Amino acid sequence: MKNIIVCTDFSIKSHNALVLAKRIAIKAKSTIHIVHVLEPILGNYFFSGEFVKDPMDDVFMIRIAEKVTAELHTLEISNMHPNFDIKVKLLIGDPYQKIKNLTEELNADLVVMGYKGVTNAEDFFLGSLTDKVIRSLQCPVLTVKEVMDERSFDNIVYATDLEEDHTAMMNLILRFQDIFGSTVHIVKMNNKNNFKNEMETKAVLQRLVDKYDMKNYTINCYSHEDEEYGVVHFADEVGADLIVMGVHEKSGFRRLISGGSIADEVTDHTFRPVLTYRFQTVK
Repeated sequence: MKNIIVCTDFSIKSHNALVLAKRIAIKAKSTIHIVHVLEPILGNYFFSGEFVKDPMDDVFMIRIAEKVTAELHTLEISNMHPNFDIKVKLLIGDPYQKIKNLTEELNADLVVMGYKGVTNAEDFFLGSLTDKVIRSLQCPVLTVKEVMDERSFDNIVYATDLEEDHTAMMNLILRFQDIFGSTVHIVKMNNKNNFKNEMETKAVLQRLVDKYDMKNYTINCYSHEDEEYGVVHFADEVGADLIVMGVHEKSGFRRLISGGSIADEVTDHTFRPVLTYRFQTVK
């Protein structure tokens, strides 16, 4: 993993994201790019609808940019490590678009960010940005709530619906497994709306791990009436340090219909980091 982007708003969850990114970078000898995006002040409107530029807006933005630059410099100095490089960057514009552009510019291997905020206001802004990044970026996204202990990624759960093209996802998991010596627990959830024979399911999962020559794994078929809670409970049972899930392109439509994608719901209901990767659904 050559380039890891860490998005920060200087909150505790952003700090936790950086801590976890550093643990990956130490093992992978990566470069960490800490980025903060500052949204510009767009000006004021009179009742007539006329746009008026307040000259004090520029002064205010300069002062904020200076403060943020100083905080980023502090993060850079305090997080230096001999096993990885660290760079900081202040961007101005739309947060999602700037993060997207940066991942493409750096050909980023991973984006790490805190999952939602502590207050309702933070939840609204950070949460909506995180959800958009997860659903839209052509790059793996690792969302973090709490700091992990020193076990790092000893146990990884990969929850699959057996509908996706596994190539990118399996290669990503194998990279984590190679770096951390992890045991991977591959699981297919069974419920009344998406039920498959357990013996047949395990045979399909076995062919999957054989295809990619995976070592140190378990294959599992887990029954639960709610798919997202099933993933969380299974992760509890195996003591998972990381949950990996694919995000289908249809997730945005599922959000409108059912209130959220499975990956969103799992991330909402677990304290564990969740690694997501967007792929096209096999037709």
